[in-house]
Amino acid sequence: MPKDIDQQVIVRALESGAATGEEPLKRIDTHMSHLFLGETRVYKLKQNRRHPFADMSTTEARRLSCEAELAVNKALAPDLYEAVLPVVRAADGAIRVGGDGEAIDWVVSMRRFPDGALLDEIARAGRLTPELVDEAVGAVAAFHAGLPSHPDTGHVADYRKIIEGLRRTEAEGAAALGLQPGSARLFAALEQELARLSPLIEARRRDGWVRRGHGDLHLRNICLFQGRVTPFDALEFDPALATADLIYDAAFLFMDLRARGLDALANLAMNRYWDASGQPEAALAVLPLFMALRAAVRMAVAVESGDLAQAARYRELGETLLRPSPPRLLAIGGLSGTGKSTLARALAPRLPGPCGARLLRTDLLRKALAGVEPTARLSDEAYRRVGRETVYKVQTRHAREALAAGACVIADATFREDGPRAEIEAAGGGLPFIGLWLQAPMEVRVSRVAARQGDASDATPEIAATQVEPQHLSPAWRVLDASQDVEALAAEILEA
Repeated sequence: MPKDIDQQVIVRALESGAATGEEPLKRIDTHMSHLFLGETRVYKLKQNRRHPFADMSTTEARRLSCEAELAVNKALAPDLYEAVLPVVRAADGAIRVGGDGEAIDWVVSMRRFPDGALLDEIARAGRLTPELVDEAVGAVAAFHAGLPSHPDTGHVADYRKIIEGLRRTEAEGAAALGLQPGSARLFAALEQELARLSPLIEARRRDGWVRRGHGDLHLRNICLFQGRVTPFDALEFDPALATADLIYDAAFLFMDLRARGLDALANLAMNRYWDASGQPEAALAVLPLFMALRAAVRMAVAVESGDLAQAARYRELGETLLRPSPPRLLAIGGLSGTGKSTLARALAPRLPGPCGARLLRTDLLRKALAGVEPTARLSDEAYRRVGRETVYKVQTRHAREALAAGACVIADATFREDGPRAEIEAAGGGLPFIGLWLQAPMEVRVSRVAARQGDASDATPEIAATQVEPQHLSPAWRVLDASQDVEALAAEILEA
């Protein structure tokens, strides 16, 4: 930038509306940018600032960053991002966005979405629903699926560099406040877990799971735009930071939900991502590390911003995520309409793990094997093609793999036949097994099945009416009255 132009002059020209010919614009300052909100558009100006992780102190660096931001976000939000525009000084000395004159800075032009449309704002208002989270994760999984792999990066050494960069960011931020860094224990735990998981991380890199993802996927970077949940504002200033294991990319969203105390939604997001993305269950082993590393990112940024209370919260969360917890296997069986899946969803967030338990539901596994969406109805022919025996064997295999990865598992199925019950009981290979058998009167079950909407189950009221209880359950299964309130039932189970 020319020496006689201070960026604050540009900030004032944009905020006043003089640079765009509009009424005064609303200004929002983020960690790295100034946002100027007009009636229909937003202009994003990179701050003239050098960070430990990115140098934005030159006009050229900011131009390149703007162009990179436009390119990476067009894939996620093509209707939201418009163009990179120069901020020019005209012959009369006026500062304008676009037009003729000397380019003295650059902005990204975007369409404006309504106030309150950020999922962050929706969450703070207590209105973040499972449906919104489900749609967000579906969009992320679809985005991830279309990305090329980058097996030349995503090495263990690359994550070690991230840890070292976060150390420096925290240290510099603390020094500016006259303090000592407070995260030595968190960083030591991250390094220890990274070393332990090195073989798996390298194997995932070779298997194609390292891709150039979003890089900054928390609720403040997801919005409702034109009726769709839309991730935006992907990390652009350093492609290397955004090129990593896809679990590391998605882990930011899971961690953000946990940090807000939205554990049920974090569990939903994790399970939805695994089901939608085709991740192997073995990948659950890297989830605590990657979520804790994302918490460390937020901690370091909070220290740099001087928000020590927020930094302490993220530091504590990171340490909590890295504490080992024993895997356990829970199976929920019962005839159609007994509320197995409802109970499973109530229990899963409360079991140990970074996002609670992995849910393995035969209804969802059957749809995945058939290659259809979870709520699509299977024809009789398709249902026969993906037989009950096959689905139960797939569920048992997934349960074994998830348990081996250190995760808690809830297996959800009718389990009417002796064989599948015996197989799921043995899936833990010596780990404690808890079987829950739900019972409810036929009229209750039929009524529940008839009321279902948008559910993965293909059971009909007629099917539910013809089902009969198994004659013998092993002592591993506890029979419960499923006609009572699900929260009361869940509390009873957790207490026991």
